[in-house]
Amino acid sequence: MKTNHGIKEDWTMDWDEKPTGGMISSNVYKAHEIDGRKITPIFFMIDVSSSMAGTKIGTVNSAMEEIMRDLSDFNSSDAELRFAVLSFGTNCTWETGEDGLIPCDGYWSDLTVDGLTYFNTACRELKSRLSGTRGFFNFAAGKTITPPVLILLTDGYANDANTISGIEGTTELQSNKYYLGSYKIAIAIGEGANQELCRNFTGDMEMVFTAYNSAALQAILTAVVKGSVTVSSSGSADTNIQPSAYTPNTEAIKSVIHNEIAANEILSEDINVPMDDDWD
Repeated sequence: MKTNHGIKEDWTMDWDEKPTGGMISSNVYKAHEIDGRKITPIFFMIDVSSSMAGTKIGTVNSAMEEIMRDLSDFNSSDAELRFAVLSFGTNCTWETGEDGLIPCDGYWSDLTVDGLTYFNTACRELKSRLSGTRGFFNFAAGKTITPPVLILLTDGYANDANTISGIEGTTELQSNKYYLGSYKIAIAIGEGANQELCRNFTGDMEMVFTAYNSAALQAILTAVVKGSVTVSSSGSADTNIQPSAYTPNTEAIKSVIHNEIAANEILSEDINVPMDDDWD
């Protein structure tokens, strides 16, 4: 049993690993209610393979820098956003450090490209950190945690398995209840992105968005982040509900994201028109 500043914590159910128990009900996860501040966790999985070089990685960095400034305004006396960034090329790196989710302070450190697309390896690394005892949710005792938001950005296909669709990695993730109880969104960058890989990650093609140029990518990424954080940060929870019985409110998040996209005139022309591809 761990302690935190002298307060004994008896949250012993780590529902990513145990078949019974849990901490989910409707739209929010709880461990123990010691303080009333909710935490919204958001994970970014960002492809930094060599095909992302140039305009693509530059646009990702520019968009993320702006988003970080916006998200820092999300924090209040009632709510806090914490995030982690996993980049994957030939190497998989927690750009925000391996100690866990970090508070959003408005700062973004630019990513650089790195070799091939080891997507399956990245999925296994994500799974290892979606844990309350050994992973990035070890801060959860004493906190109210909203459903995790998982956002994938990729422009290609998996290079580290027998298939290019990432089915090996996403199948492993299916055994993790944090993953199953999360909001999962994928942004396919350019015409060459593997749509099947993105669908395997989200489990729903309507949660896959394609950006055919830099303006669309920046706008989609902004809409996805703002929309998913808005939906995730609402609701309440019961620690006695088994997570396997929980279904994220995907219809709500689809509606919010699509409304954000529709409000941006750039996307109406660029989101589904590959002929306008300007990555080169």
